[in-house]
Amino acid sequence: MKRLVSILLVTIMIFLLAACSNNKTGNGSDSEAKTEKNTASEEESASDSEGQESEAAKDTKADKKTLVVYFSMPETTEPNNMTTEEANSTVVINGEVLGNTQYVAQVIQENTGADIFRIEPETPYPTDHETLVDMAKVEQNQNARPAIKNSVDNMEQYDTIFIGYPNWWGDMPMILYSFFDEYDLSGKTIVPFNTHGGSGFSDTISTITELEPNAEVNTDGFTVSRNNVEEAEQDIIYWLQNLGYLAEATVETDNAETGKVLIAYYSATGSTRKVAEVIAEHTGGDVFEITPKEEYTNADLDWTNSDSRVSMEYDNPDSRHVELVTTEVENFSEYDTVFIGYPIWWGIAAWPVDDFVKENDFTGKTIIPFCTAASSGIGESGKLLAEMAGRYSVL
Repeated sequence: MKRLVSILLVTIMIFLLAACSNNKTGNGSDSEAKTEKNTASEEESASDSEGQESEAAKDTKADKKTLVVYFSMPETTEPNNMTTEEANSTVVINGEVLGNTQYVAQVIQENTGADIFRIEPETPYPTDHETLVDMAKVEQNQNARPAIKNSVDNMEQYDTIFIGYPNWWGDMPMILYSFFDEYDLSGKTIVPFNTHGGSGFSDTISTITELEPNAEVNTDGFTVSRNNVEEAEQDIIYWLQNLGYLAEATVETDNAETGKVLIAYYSATGSTRKVAEVIAEHTGGDVFEITPKEEYTNADLDWTNSDSRVSMEYDNPDSRHVELVTTEVENFSEYDTVFIGYPIWWGIAAWPVDDFVKENDFTGKTIIPFCTAASSGIGESGKLLAEMAGRYSVL
């Protein structure tokens, strides 16, 4: 069910250019590059894919064969009693411990239908954090090429290679260099993705371009902070769709699984309303519009003006209480699944939805957040709304 919902949302929800903002200086700020000792075990960031490709180009991609290649170094396989370093290198999904990059690779594979290949060293790396950090630095200083114990069968058959890795000491792990030395990717498209502790890609995309000069390296890679990996699925899917690699899927609504559906939304300029209408069309759900008593004007929504209503509310969180025409949905208790939609304002859900969430009892319901934004994904907004809602299941 979660997979179907994710495909449904991404298929129908392009993050439209809406009257929303993520940061007063523009499209929001990703983590700044940092030089840290513990970057050797960083698996991580948030990446906004920008630019649209023609439908013809996307259709062409659908016919090509794709491989997801990744290296991931979780420092434990035990989900309980992790140290801080172990938790930084892993996510726990349905009780299973995965490396951060491993999880991103699996999401890509599941949503593209690609084959998948894990780069593993012939001599296993240590899981002790300090030892791993030091070994990674020694390998980098020596320009080492650690041996890879496995190999890709028939690399020639693949047109597109997604390549993922953690950021270690501001670079790819040296075993990635071993991979590029071993395989000639001329004529193929390379799509990088990585996880990190604050350094993003560093200069690794340029490095890949130098190592594979006859390949087409896509510079719109996906990078995610280790702090956000667990919530990154929707952003990964959106990125894949924006690049044209999302696998086709038949979206079906099984009433036995979803029960009765409600789509509640706040729309400042109409963009979120359009998405809500499409969701309603595909799910057969009922629609409820969250409406402020004092609606926002275009001048109110001018986030570039520090004196505008939305800017002043952002600067003064205590003033963000927005009285609504009503928070009551007729027969709300009958709904099993509630989609909640909103524009993103400064990286969070537009606050007119807050009272709707706080005033309704979501006990036992499934909450599915969706958003429209200028460039950022859903980020932490769904998680923050879920905390307001109380007992719930969030997809």
